[in-house]
Amino acid sequence: MKVGKLDDEIIDKYLKAGKIARKALNLGVELVKPKKKIDLYELCIKIEEYILNNGCRPAFPCNISLNQVAAHSTPYRGDEIEFEKGLLKIDVGAMVDGYIADNAVTIARGYEYVKISEVNKDILDEVIEMIRNDINLGKIGEFVEDRARQYGYKPISNLTGHLVDRFKLHAGKSVPNTKQLLAHRAYAGEVYAIEPFLTFKDGAGSVVEGGEARIFSLTKLKKIKDKDLNKLKNHIFNEYGLLPFTPRWLENLYGEEIFTKIRELYRLGYLRSYPMLVEKKGAFVSQFEHTVIVTDGEPIVITKE
Repeated sequence: MKVGKLDDEIIDKYLKAGKIARKALNLGVELVKPKKKIDLYELCIKIEEYILNNGCRPAFPCNISLNQVAAHSTPYRGDEIEFEKGLLKIDVGAMVDGYIADNAVTIARGYEYVKISEVNKDILDEVIEMIRNDINLGKIGEFVEDRARQYGYKPISNLTGHLVDRFKLHAGKSVPNTKQLLAHRAYAGEVYAIEPFLTFKDGAGSVVEGGEARIFSLTKLKKIKDKDLNKLKNHIFNEYGLLPFTPRWLENLYGEEIFTKIRELYRLGYLRSYPMLVEKKGAFVSQFEHTVIVTDGEPIVITKE
């Protein structure tokens, strides 16, 4: 089988990444299910270790985002929550030879939260059925917005799905969650992470930066005069390339000083930060996500069971 620019070998790598990403996500859900008090750090470690122990690498730090936090939240040691009501998002990515699968689920507790999460999941399933070669991605955004509003919810306008490429989590094209007059088209052989985010009607329908950044990626490789920082910069590149990483991945090797060193690399302009993204009015946010390969017919959903 050949799909666009993708041959059998590449498709197999995407399928393996998708299978492990999905199983890692399912593991996270199972670990959360029986608990009200959740150690977020231990949860992330178990999810990421599952990926590593099954022939893949995390494509980005496991994101666990609670309630009004929509994305880019990854825990540090000692982070615990009491989760009785609300929306807990788990977002997991796995990678095989640079080929990335990205998926997410929302765990809902409380009637109103279960309802929005069910609508969110249904919208994702409906969107996936729309994905075809040469589709205008703006049509997807229009559909998500119309369906969300039909049920009395709002999509998050400034969070989108994204084109995925080898070693590139965000490869240039976006899949909007609101109507867009000017949008890209999707073509056979391209791979997309599709992720509608919904919030309640009293929310702003957009996110802003809030809280410290715990996820970073390298932005340049120029030599640094400080030998220790230069060594750290090279280590980050050798381990993670230009993909997102978190200082907690380096804590065992560098100790607590890693957090100071990362802040210094950021100050010098060697790192991009990804601050937590929070709903502008504090409304709770739901998210579901799959990664698909676009074909001339039905898409291949690589993260589906």
